[in-house]
Amino acid sequence: MEVTYKFLTAEEIHSPKYIELQNKIHGKNGYVSRLKRMAHYAAMGDFRVIVAIINGKMVGQASAYKVKAVIEGKEQPFYWGCDTFLLPESRGHGVGKHLQNELHKSCLNFSSAWYSPINGIIKRKCGGTDLIDLKFTYYPVSNFCGLMWQLVSAKMFKKRLTVKVQIPFLYYKLNRWFHRSKLKGYEMREILYSELNEEIAEFMESSLKDYDFHIKRDLEYLRWAYGWKEGQYHMLAFIRNGKIEAIVAFSKPHDATHVIAHFRGISILDLVISPDSDLTVKDILLYVIQYHRERNETIEGLITFEQMNYFPKFTYPIPSTPLLSTYGKKLQKGYISFIDQDMDQI
Repeated sequence: MEVTYKFLTAEEIHSPKYIELQNKIHGKNGYVSRLKRMAHYAAMGDFRVIVAIINGKMVGQASAYKVKAVIEGKEQPFYWGCDTFLLPESRGHGVGKHLQNELHKSCLNFSSAWYSPINGIIKRKCGGTDLIDLKFTYYPVSNFCGLMWQLVSAKMFKKRLTVKVQIPFLYYKLNRWFHRSKLKGYEMREILYSELNEEIAEFMESSLKDYDFHIKRDLEYLRWAYGWKEGQYHMLAFIRNGKIEAIVAFSKPHDATHVIAHFRGISILDLVISPDSDLTVKDILLYVIQYHRERNETIEGLITFEQMNYFPKFTYPIPSTPLLSTYGKKLQKGYISFIDQDMDQI
């Protein structure tokens, strides 16, 4: 078996062999749908696709795109791993590991979340180490027992079973009773995509300056990241005395997934609070739930990386999952959110 590996040029991404590979992996029109994602990644300026070729036939790929990160106070290039897949008949020969290894060698600060044990083991063997800890957390609004039953039934019976045990906004109400909100006196203003400007970017970037790690939120990045989701999210600014103190962005209600459980809910895309503000994560997240309640939009829960004192909640995995990177050092205080990579499918 002759295996070769090749980084594709922009022209080769449109070649018949690559189109055939995409359609075999993602269905009849898979190439067309994936091409939109690739164009989005490439818009940041450096998108790399490497393919594995066995006996002249493309059998799999791995890819990465570049953004800017601020790591320990210094701006650096940062590559996200994305869209890795192999044809079933080519698995078990070390092809996937070799694809990942090429990206580890050629992309500075190559990183990705530990999506599965196999995924994580391969990345560790290629040189990836823990950068920061991630906590994928589900906060119920009207459904907790039903979600847990999906998880338990899938493990016990190898089949995900659903049951309707929903009381609208039950858990929100319980947690609201035991929380003293600090939002009195604040104006909550919606920011449309067309209204993203330097003021918003400067607020977000300055509010994250105390973190050891974050993806740089300059205006170019915000327009790129949120342009991909335009019309599918809300962004709110919390303003007091004419000054922004917090910004939160969240998806519109959609069919979301947490681990393998399905629910109707929202994903928190960004949540940035000024270090000078008295507002807390819980103030902001409870208001996001209230936002949907006021509009009679029923949601079962929300998923986010942010942590708050809320009962019950479900974090997976316990206690956290690592963001693996070739940076070579673990950091204690990192900020990452769902807008930074396509992770809300977890």
